[in-house]
Amino acid sequence: MVAVVVGVAGCGIADTGVSAAGPPVSGGFTESSGRLLRVYFVTRQGTWPVSRPALDGDLLPQAMAALRAGPTAAERARGLGTELPATAQPFKATASGGRVELRLPWQVRELPAVAVSQLVCTAATAAGVTVVDVFEPRTDDTPWPVRCDPGGAAVPAEQEGAS
Repeated sequence: MVAVVVGVAGCGIADTGVSAAGPPVSGGFTESSGRLLRVYFVTRQGTWPVSRPALDGDLLPQAMAALRAGPTAAERARGLGTELPATAQPFKATASGGRVELRLPWQVRELPAVAVSQLVCTAATAAGVTVVDVFEPRTDDTPWPVRCDPGGAAVPAEQEGAS
């Protein structure tokens, strides 16, 4: 160990002192330079959020449209995909009263769990809410309240007043 330190110390490179690096890099898109959408896609490990530039206006419809469109070519090249069914049937998300109402054209049991997570986590993040009320077709219109956990999975929301 001492021989390595002595060898490196005597390599002939002199101390140059502090050098001016110039101004910080400009350009590119960062959270501070504009609004971002967070859209959840799928990897072999589960859901994975990606950031996309957002337009002015409500983020929820933009995020859900981006989710419906699927990953870009660059995102697919990085191994991201989607488990949402390829269908013309639309799903609809609206924010109201601190929650998102997500109306699906499919029964939840027909979807892979990771697809439900994509929908719930994208909707919750875009609207800045915790609880997403999922409504299925052909039901009594009773929602399934869920939330996005820190790992990007849809889990049942705790009911208020429950211990």
